[in-house]
Amino acid sequence: MINKSLPLDSTKAVLFDKDGTLCSSENYLEALANARASFCVGISAKPELLSPLLAAYGLSKNGINPAGAIAVASRHSNLISTATVLAMNGVDWCAAQEWAEIAFSRADFALADRKAQLTPPLPGLVALLQRLQQKGITLAILSSDLGPSLETFLQHYELRQFFSAVYGAERNPSKPSPAAALTLCNELGFEPQHCGMVGDAQADLNMAAAAGLGWNLAYNGGWKQPLQLSGSHGYLQHWDQLAPL
Repeated sequence: MINKSLPLDSTKAVLFDKDGTLCSSENYLEALANARASFCVGISAKPELLSPLLAAYGLSKNGINPAGAIAVASRHSNLISTATVLAMNGVDWCAAQEWAEIAFSRADFALADRKAQLTPPLPGLVALLQRLQQKGITLAILSSDLGPSLETFLQHYELRQFFSAVYGAERNPSKPSPAAALTLCNELGFEPQHCGMVGDAQADLNMAAAAGLGWNLAYNGGWKQPLQLSGSHGYLQHWDQLAPL
């Protein structure tokens, strides 16, 4: 449901989150969390670390918590969480950081050829992008994923032509800093009030509001356990619901 007073008529650009918004990432993130935790256990020879590591990532028997670290935090933030769990279980801090880096690299390598396949676009996305492009609205991605990974996803599903810019976590400032949204709007050549944001996390909505974007919408159709988010101008469960734009 979208707020009827939403200033969509003045929209020049739309910024999209990726994981859980443009694509279904739950299967990939669950595989990634398990791989990172398993490699940490192997490196440290501490099987008792498996459970607290998975908990730190937001993975339980019920699946991925869409508000958990593996779902919304950057790779660097997850790495620090991993090192902290290791340190809390008797690993020296320098070794904890090194082991976390090794585990993450091994997990990335193990899943590299499957990542795009495990993150398919959500239903109705292509039709929406085509419609917005035809209306002359500029599209961009602002994500906690890394730029090269974003590019691989877009190329794999033949979506690159729709997006004028891709802003990944390696950029500084990075998401969820409002400065990241402002930087992207500036690069696109539009004032923030003429840009909108669609994301699946509270951090997306907070960032958009703090940056002074014209509007923000919560997309909750990408997770098995949808979040109840606050501070948005409405909710989308399917891309067809963005028909007013």
